[in-house]
Amino acid sequence: MIVALLLAAASDPFTEARVLEAGGPAKPIAVSAQRSVRLNDGDANQRLTQPGAGSLTVQATAGADLTLRITWPDATQNVASADEVNTYADAVAVEIPADFGPGRRLPYVGMGDERAPVRLWQQRATRDGAAAQAFVAAGFGSLTRAGPAKASMQYDAAKRQWSATFTLPRPQQGLVPVAFAVWDGERLERAGYKQLSGWHFVKLGAVDPRYLAELAWGYGPEPVGNAAAGKPLAEAVCSVCHHLPGRRAVPPGLAPDLSDVGAIATPAYLRDSIIDPSRVVVHHLQLNRRYDKAAARDPGGAYPAAPGFAWALEADGGTASRMPSFAGFNEQQVRDVVAFLLTLRGEPP
Repeated sequence: MIVALLLAAASDPFTEARVLEAGGPAKPIAVSAQRSVRLNDGDANQRLTQPGAGSLTVQATAGADLTLRITWPDATQNVASADEVNTYADAVAVEIPADFGPGRRLPYVGMGDERAPVRLWQQRATRDGAAAQAFVAAGFGSLTRAGPAKASMQYDAAKRQWSATFTLPRPQQGLVPVAFAVWDGERLERAGYKQLSGWHFVKLGAVDPRYLAELAWGYGPEPVGNAAAGKPLAEAVCSVCHHLPGRRAVPPGLAPDLSDVGAIATPAYLRDSIIDPSRVVVHHLQLNRRYDKAAARDPGGAYPAAPGFAWALEADGGTASRMPSFAGFNEQQVRDVVAFLLTLRGEPP
């Protein structure tokens, strides 16, 4: 009961940071550039380093369905026809876990993962109006169509902003995880090259206190840890494989770039990634970007992918992350590293 009451309290940090009240006012939600792939397009890769939308505004209402209204700034209206391959359209998407509740961790926010799939609804601006589609996914490269979506999308030229409405089946749970993404055609964004939010939560009714306690780890009146103490520890161990601000000694792609991980990750996700990296496995999309030229060529003359750049390996019992566990850290060290990683919200261009 006490935990449930905290959700309704305006001073509760988790509520203030992550919870949207159905029927309540619109709420701003930050988005950050996602770099799930590096394109063979130097212009597009360069544009992604520039600031994008920065934030969305989301309002939730609930009746028989769950309706989400999203607005975001966009200086240009970009539309495309279905047969255009070099023109990129503005678009928006909503993501919800396929299964969620007490004892079930959140999926990886970027398209889910093989152990925790997601449902997605996307709208794309076309010359004939918005094209809306539902999908399911279980990690990068697994997007599968699941039928049409009930949605609408309009551009306001005077305000230079988009607004989009999604009407979704209403989940039965009282606290619904949601994440958002937008694509800016002017920036040549497409596919896994977009601006992404972290997980937020729509409150529809009574909340299971166990689930709330799981989600709210790391949110409190005081920081989850000491970011200043966590910085040298993270730079000593994380930068061996990952990129951090000012620490880019290893080849790009060896492991996920952490430069803006704090913009989309929850504290609990970062904690779990440190202690048990195989709890959420993120697959590398570009294994063939680097080749093992010491190995034999295949019948077509191609070298195999360099195994050192794979983020995950097939192991007994399923897929395992190649990242070692740092379960040897004490609780305070874990908290300090999490606190530091949460400060990483992208480097200025």
